[in-house]
Amino acid sequence: MRKNHIGLICALLLTQLMTYAQDRKPNIIFIMADDLGWGELGCYGNNFNETPNLDKLSMQGMKFMQAYAAAPLCSPTRASIMTGQYPARVGITDFLPAKTERFLDPAKYVTVNEALSKAGYHTGIIGKWHLDTDYQDPKGSPQQHGFDEVIGSETKYIADGDYFFPYDKISTFATGRDNEYLTDRQCEEASRFIEKNQKAPFFLYLSFYSVHTRLDAPEHLVEKYKKKFDARYGEGQAEKFYGAGNKRHEADHKDNPYLAAMLESIDAGVGLIMETLEKHELDKNTLLVFFSDNGGAGKVANNGHLRAGKTWLYEGGIRECLIMKWPGKIKPGTTSQEPVTSLDFYPTFLEAAGGKNAPGYLLDGKSILPLLTGGKAPQRDAFFWHYPSETGKWKPRMASAVRKGNYKLLEFYLDKRIELYDLKNDPGEKNNLAGSAPAKAKELKELLDRWKKEVNAEAPDLSAGKPQAKH
Repeated sequence: MRKNHIGLICALLLTQLMTYAQDRKPNIIFIMADDLGWGELGCYGNNFNETPNLDKLSMQGMKFMQAYAAAPLCSPTRASIMTGQYPARVGITDFLPAKTERFLDPAKYVTVNEALSKAGYHTGIIGKWHLDTDYQDPKGSPQQHGFDEVIGSETKYIADGDYFFPYDKISTFATGRDNEYLTDRQCEEASRFIEKNQKAPFFLYLSFYSVHTRLDAPEHLVEKYKKKFDARYGEGQAEKFYGAGNKRHEADHKDNPYLAAMLESIDAGVGLIMETLEKHELDKNTLLVFFSDNGGAGKVANNGHLRAGKTWLYEGGIRECLIMKWPGKIKPGTTSQEPVTSLDFYPTFLEAAGGKNAPGYLLDGKSILPLLTGGKAPQRDAFFWHYPSETGKWKPRMASAVRKGNYKLLEFYLDKRIELYDLKNDPGEKNNLAGSAPAKAKELKELLDRWKKEVNAEAPDLSAGKPQAKH
């Protein structure tokens, strides 16, 4: 009789534990690489770079083939993720330079971490913010936007990199090991964050500074890929492209040992995070997301078969790697062809957390939670982009774009050029249909014009002066 009581008690305890696990809000970990090209991961077809952990993650969850950043550069995409709004609506449509009056204003926006905090989450950011570059008198820092923990965020303008300890531009990492690599340190901090906050639901935004140029990585990893480069292309070829005196970020080759080494460190860190979650039995109740802020940059990038790259509104500049894993919710080994956008993370995370949007707060994105859990993608009329290049002033790249169904229209401002592509049959955007399908071009151009007026999009400045004020 006594044994029966003990068995009954154990069964009740097990039932309570299972109910607790099912009822507890999911942890959310959002990992973002910087400038990672669509064709850089093994699971997206790359056979030079080595990304076993990310490839494993794609087999454990859902891999998206048509995931978009809201902009072809870092700051506006980051603004879209934080606010759930189009960068053109926010007024940050280019990278924020070291000196600028633009920043993400805490008084105007309820950031995704703040929304999740109201839903009972402990929130943290580890790494790059780039939504306020006034480090002496910040007005829109991650602290001012309500993150509970801010770890390893930049304290000086970091565009040219700061990859090894002692860090010059990340004084929040005041201590470290000799030759410590920044990406490794970020991942170690992420593991500690998970261990420290495992008792309650948390939101972690792990924002890598890598693989942004300037390219740099631990020497042993670079040497590994230089040997691999020589084995593939011939003895001495790595020295020819990447030897002393050559600018590693300008070598005109898709296989770059420096970038591959940087990516291997990211991949190892993703592996560490997966191990930490499993160790503490958190993996089954964690939504784990991997994304990039824009397409790969310049000659070093591998954007697969997609056209152009960073700073362009062609697919190579805005289509990104996206992998999402959530055991029991997302079917393993799933590949999605549904178009989604960085605007969708905010409402998706909020719905997964059981939270509510702030009253009156506008979200341009849609929750893709039904798509993740086996249902249909959200209904929407179109996707939009606007890049007036107010910082870079790259006039040939100043453009707006709209995608509706399989058709995508681009409007270039310098020469008033219109281009139209059928992405289903021409994802590389080689065959401009604007002349042969004028009715479709007119339809999308009118749709784009209405959207620009709705969001009060900034007019590109084609003169030599400053960008025009928003109209």
